[in-house]
Amino acid sequence: MAKLTQFPTLTNSEADAAKTSGLTIVGGRAQILVVDDDRAFCETIAKCLAQRGYDVVCADGGEAAAEAIAEQKPDLIVTDVMMPGMDGIDLINWLHDNAIDVPVIAISGEGLVGRDGEAGDMPKMQLCDRNGGRAAAAALGAVSVLQKPFGRTTLEGAVAQALVHGAVMH
Repeated sequence: MAKLTQFPTLTNSEADAAKTSGLTIVGGRAQILVVDDDRAFCETIAKCLAQRGYDVVCADGGEAAAEAIAEQKPDLIVTDVMMPGMDGIDLINWLHDNAIDVPVIAISGEGLVGRDGEAGDMPKMQLCDRNGGRAAAAALGAVSVLQKPFGRTTLEGAVAQALVHGAVMH
């Protein structure tokens, strides 16, 4: 079952509705959707971003993310690449297929560049090796790729850059 989680101050009935729908919310200006099957990691990212004043929703996978996006388009999506079911690459492709123009930051424990440093149209399993991820991020449409582990400053910088990119796109 796909789960979403939110993090701001909610009334009891709002909190119950969020739990029932699998949603988690966090608090402030731009709306950011964080997608990761590792709930603890997702919530850590969400809390970090909420402390910076962003409204953050966590989704436990691509399917939950697609449902959340269909209801209300976020200003930015931060997604893990490797997840069961609809993974981050599938989610980025789904965004393109549905003409949803929102900046994406991809997160992975592995790099995302193919054998020759080009992502192109390779199957997603060939996209993973230990090299840097810029070429693949561009090919997949992600604004940037963060390789785990990364620090708070790196995350905050990537988010700020992606939100500026998103504002320029619109």
